[in-house]
Amino acid sequence: MKRFALLSLTLILSAFYQTATAQEGWVQYSWPYYNLDFELPSDFEVTTNTSDALEATGEGIRFALYPYQDEQLEANDLAGFVVKMAETDLNLSEIDELELIEFEEMSGGFITGEKDGLMYIVLGLIDPNSDNNFYAFVAFEEDKADVIEDAIELFSSFSKSE
Repeated sequence: MKRFALLSLTLILSAFYQTATAQEGWVQYSWPYYNLDFELPSDFEVTTNTSDALEATGEGIRFALYPYQDEQLEANDLAGFVVKMAETDLNLSEIDELELIEFEEMSGGFITGEKDGLMYIVLGLIDPNSDNNFYAFVAFEEDKADVIEDAIELFSSFSKSE
């Protein structure tokens, strides 16, 4: 429950500090396969960039973004979608409640969970205008709890390209 309160507070604070342009220490990134834009910390190295996955690593932190094709998926399915990805694909335990994130063109929300001593923040994005939906995660060691704010900022930066 403490983790849930910390994430809620962090989400609220990051919303106040986020600007329309890239923050110092952040790099604008595009995933052209799906016309998806977002920001990554400048010290992250993109290790995979295909139509199946976009993965990047930083110091003790892993970020991954995957497409999920389902034209029937709607905003009211978000909680089930994110929990399914966390439980089935990532085998996480101790999953917290869904926190919603507002986007102009997509519905999104995230949960937290644990596996093998790592903390995970898992994001689901539903695009109501296509069958391309997405899930992403940031994984980090518990002693890197300061990563939570950066993960929320990364997740909040997602937008569709023109």
